[in-house]
Amino acid sequence: MTEKRSMDRRMFLRGAAGFTLALPFLPSLLPRASAAPPTKPKRFVQFCTQHGGVWGANMFPGDAVLTEKRAYAGHEIRRGDLVRTLKSGKALLVDGAGGAVDTAVLSASPEALTAAIVKKMNVLRGLDITFYIGHHTGGHLGNYARNDGNGDDGKKMQSQPRQTIDQVLAWSKSFYDDLTSIKKRVMLVGNRISYNFADPAARTGAIEEVTGTRNSLTLFDEIFVPPDAGGPKRAPIVDRVLADYKRMREGDRRLSTDDKKRLDEHMQRLSELQRRLTVTASCGGVSRPGKGSSAVTAASGYDLDPARQAEFYGLMNDVIVAAFICGTSRIAAINAGETFSTFKGDWHQDVAHKCATAAQQPTLARAHQWFFEKVWLDLVNKLDAVDLGDGTKLLDSTLCSWTQESGNYTHDAQSVPIVTAGGAGGAVKTGSYCDYRNLAKVVTPGDNPTEKKWIGLTYEQWLTTVLSSMGATTAETEAAGYGNKGVTFATTQWMPFKDGEIYPKTVFDRMGEGLPFLMT
Repeated sequence: MTEKRSMDRRMFLRGAAGFTLALPFLPSLLPRASAAPPTKPKRFVQFCTQHGGVWGANMFPGDAVLTEKRAYAGHEIRRGDLVRTLKSGKALLVDGAGGAVDTAVLSASPEALTAAIVKKMNVLRGLDITFYIGHHTGGHLGNYARNDGNGDDGKKMQSQPRQTIDQVLAWSKSFYDDLTSIKKRVMLVGNRISYNFADPAARTGAIEEVTGTRNSLTLFDEIFVPPDAGGPKRAPIVDRVLADYKRMREGDRRLSTDDKKRLDEHMQRLSELQRRLTVTASCGGVSRPGKGSSAVTAASGYDLDPARQAEFYGLMNDVIVAAFICGTSRIAAINAGETFSTFKGDWHQDVAHKCATAAQQPTLARAHQWFFEKVWLDLVNKLDAVDLGDGTKLLDSTLCSWTQESGNYTHDAQSVPIVTAGGAGGAVKTGSYCDYRNLAKVVTPGDNPTEKKWIGLTYEQWLTTVLSSMGATTAETEAAGYGNKGVTFATTQWMPFKDGEIYPKTVFDRMGEGLPFLMT
């Protein structure tokens, strides 16, 4: 007879979403003879926000912290330690224009932006999409084809879709080496950011959007495994249609090649559905949240209410953390389209497209400051609050990144800001501000002559860094069109260089490497 043990309150975690969750397995509490080194699966989270257009002085730390220099890819790159300062009741990584706290994006309450969290962060500057992409949502995770067709470059890239890196990892046998407990390969919040093959297992068919959800209760139901109710087991879904599939696939001579592909893709989708239905792992006593994000967005005024927008993502963050603890998913991608602002006009035209004017910049910066503190740091702190029982935190095994659509000018993608937290299980060094710009290559300034642009390293190299740090092999990375097989397209459209040169070959030659200063 198996001995039953009662659990006290210390063995449960209660999240803001209102559900209880059993703590994970703690190997150090086993008898010494039974204890074994724990496996350390990695996790990846990507937050994507639209527009951008934040001036360098408001987005990045000052040059004074860049104390380390190195020759790389034909130019000098720089690095320094992230420095946390306290000012006007805020913790800052950035002074902001004139030292104003309200224009510094990377500022938050001292309780949210702690010294310990700063040591686990990185801020990256000088990573460029090397062509004019304009407004887009696909560039964040690598599918440049998902753009609004602004200009010839964007239209050209629309004909070259590819898997996004979240889906590369989701179907990587190196990342998901065991799917026994995986209920959902990728948790998606929002749409138009994640793309995969129609048949991802075979890597065939058209590149299609993988749709997400805007409801935290829906996401919860997709992630957690209900208790086994017993009773007769149903026949696998695939088995029910397998005979019909074989008869149609092999027996009907009229079936075209394209229709055979459609049948194969349909069977693959059924197979993945069957796999998810047979997941046996469970997190123990988990009760469904009593409140979902749809209740937050339902009432009028949501679009102009930053507090409710933060609450929406806080509920999503709770489910993501719980799924990571349970091991029912290890990837999340979030498209945060809200402005996090009370601005009542046309945000697109009156704020985003006027970011070069000083009057509009503080509004844009405050919007990102709100997102940084109330949404992104909310998840980072929740991940760091979970002790894995081996002296590390859940954040330590995670790479949590935030990227914006544009660089310091809306539409332009030079120096796309990237903020990260977590060391990807030791694969990524943290605590750095890295500046990859080539300061000898200045792009002709745009509307604001004081806000320059430079060429740097490629955003492709950042995507390679994510895949590599998560354990994807070189073969998997290159098969998906990343690494040394990545995009080398560059034009001068909308970004004329004074000397006519765009990106030298030495920059593209490094796309298959992890970013310097980051990879251990």
